Amino acid sequence: MINLGNMNRLNVFLSLLFFFSIECSFSQSEKQLIEKYKKCKNINQEVQFGSELISFYSNNNSKKREEIIGEFKKINTESLNITSKNLLNLILAEEYLSKNNLDDFNAFFRSKLLNVVFKDTLLQHRKYILQFYFELFNQNENYAKTLQNDISLTLKSRKNKLISEAYQNLAQAHTFRLEKDSALYYASKAIDFAKRSDSKITLALSFKNTASIYSFFNDFRQALLKELTFLEYAKELNNDYLKAIAYQEIAVISMKVGNFSEGTIYFKRATQLSNEIISEFDKAILNIGLAKNNYNLDNISAAKNNLGLAERTFKNHKSNDYLAKTILLRGLVENNPNNAINYFLTALRIFEKSKSIEGIIESSHYLGIAYKKLKNLKQADFYFKKSLGLSKKVNEQGYFLTENVLQLANILALKGQINEAFKLQKIIIDLTHENTVRKESVKIAQLTESNLREEREQLIELQKQSIEKEKKLKERLENQRTKNFLITGFIAALLVLGIVILFLRMNQIHLRQEQREAEMSQTLLRTQMNPHFVFNAMSAIQSYIFTHNPERSSKFLVNFSKLMRLILENSPKEFIPLELEEEILEKYLNTQKMRFEDRFDYEIYFDENLLFKKALVPPMITQPFVENAIEHGQLHTVQNGKITISATEENGSLLIIIRDNGIGRKHSAMTQKIKKHKSMAIDITRERISIINRKYKTEGSLTFEDNDKANEKGTIVKILLPLQFEK
Repeated sequence: MINLGNMNRLNVFLSLLFFFSIECSFSQSEKQLIEKYKKCKNINQEVQFGSELISFYSNNNSKKREEIIGEFKKINTESLNITSKNLLNLILAEEYLSKNNLDDFNAFFRSKLLNVVFKDTLLQHRKYILQFYFELFNQNENYAKTLQNDISLTLKSRKNKLISEAYQNLAQAHTFRLEKDSALYYASKAIDFAKRSDSKITLALSFKNTASIYSFFNDFRQALLKELTFLEYAKELNNDYLKAIAYQEIAVISMKVGNFSEGTIYFKRATQLSNEIISEFDKAILNIGLAKNNYNLDNISAAKNNLGLAERTFKNHKSNDYLAKTILLRGLVENNPNNAINYFLTALRIFEKSKSIEGIIESSHYLGIAYKKLKNLKQADFYFKKSLGLSKKVNEQGYFLTENVLQLANILALKGQINEAFKLQKIIIDLTHENTVRKESVKIAQLTESNLREEREQLIELQKQSIEKEKKLKERLENQRTKNFLITGFIAALLVLGIVILFLRMNQIHLRQEQREAEMSQTLLRTQMNPHFVFNAMSAIQSYIFTHNPERSSKFLVNFSKLMRLILENSPKEFIPLELEEEILEKYLNTQKMRFEDRFDYEIYFDENLLFKKALVPPMITQPFVENAIEHGQLHTVQNGKITISATEENGSLLIIIRDNGIGRKHSAMTQKIKKHKSMAIDITRERISIINRKYKTEGSLTFEDNDKANEKGTIVKILLPLQFEK
């Protein structure tokens, strides 16, 4: 028997149902479809041509799709012929299902479509999909026969698009049964038939479907790989709507593995793309994700605002499970434990009515937390055990299983039942180990900028700590020397001369050591490679290879390898010719342009006189700020994004200016992680310049200002260095 609680974990299938079940002639443009719809001579033609327009908008603009469906709901069905009436009922049933309004869907399908047989293959295929969900929701095992009938129908039609959709539904059914291998087998068959079809959207969504299956089974690495493939197809189709869906799902995956800041970035991308093309309902779903992510980031005010926007929409559409999710989140952001309990109990009742096991697990767990805060250990124990029992039932090896066992052990300890609490320790250790292994594999597989950015930030943090440690050590040495000097002042006059000589010698040794440390610090700072850039470059190469683009992959790889060779050969040096720095910058920026598909431009201007005289510059001194301009200035997202690097002589010094027209420092500092990243890069570079100043007795500096001061957009970085020439 299929457990309907698992349906809640596959809401993405419901929200995308109309993608798979509707076919449209995409040779017709939106303008042509609108003209046909507006020129309808009677109500039956309006339903026919309107359904084609709905099909088009299903894959491009859910906001306009809902507007057409809103017009359809006002149609007087008595004036329709039987064919148009059945088509209208089919569209309205799909609409109820896509909104997760299961009560109205069940009633509507039973009364309007259950006994209808369509002569048209496509319409009957769509009816089989609805019947599959209807039987699934009603615990009717006939769903297997319905799916088999759909497979037979589509195979007979020889339409690869429809066959792919039929196999996708079969994959979903096996997913509901927790049969991972079978689900992935039929998902793979769906991809194969989609590849044989002439619909790239079907192919894209077959990967989306497969990603959802992997995500259901907590294989986030494979889920992300499939989502990234879906995103590539969306980009190839230049379809902002599908791109927004991909970004949203990547954000959800990032959030599930704890990358909340990265989730924020991808949620932002989805929001920017979807403002004008998604319906209020889809915005409400997006706001649920944003609310959970903001809650995880302790941004409670923003989370509450997200929930307010979502709650009204779900009430209007009678989408009970989504409404329950909103109420559950209300409880999480509520400070008063008693109020939180009321929210959790309300959510639990809704989840129990819809038999959503995932919802029951989550709401029961948070009820246990709330009762524990109120020191009501009896109720806390009850709800933790309820959540734990259901977690085991569905083989949920994730967060809630481990946390429930941990909380129960804590309650036993509070009750003084130490032996029983110890018995749970091994279970906790085993579960933690399993969960850690899974999370480690997820981290390896992220293929997003977040993890490597974190690694780079950790490296910079370690460098900063090392520099601070060295400074403190030097301060302690200085204090110790001063103390020793005062003590020796009391020694007999005959020893004073020897002590002075010894002190001078120690000071000389210290200065030499300090110089060596400065040179070592210079070398360490110069040889820092950018794992973020290297990882993204390798991901780009992987993407080109995966999409069978060997020419672009080869070009990228050649350019990248030359850049790496230049960096490795020259980073150990204290100074390199300005001409060589220009070459490194040229290859670095060219590689970044290729990675971002030429979505920004750059210009390098180094004074010819300086190049001719072979002026010297510390290697890769500009790299952190060029990277910041591209990555955090988001040059690839702004119109006519451009970065300019110049090197000129000013008052006997070398002045390097990095100028960009990105989103600016204020706008890029959205998260603490980005603030920290920039701060570390600035501190390290300032320390590097400080070392040069101490060694060569110069007055180098590093300054920042806005490129567009009025709008606080763009950044200008000025680096002033001693002007030296190759001898």
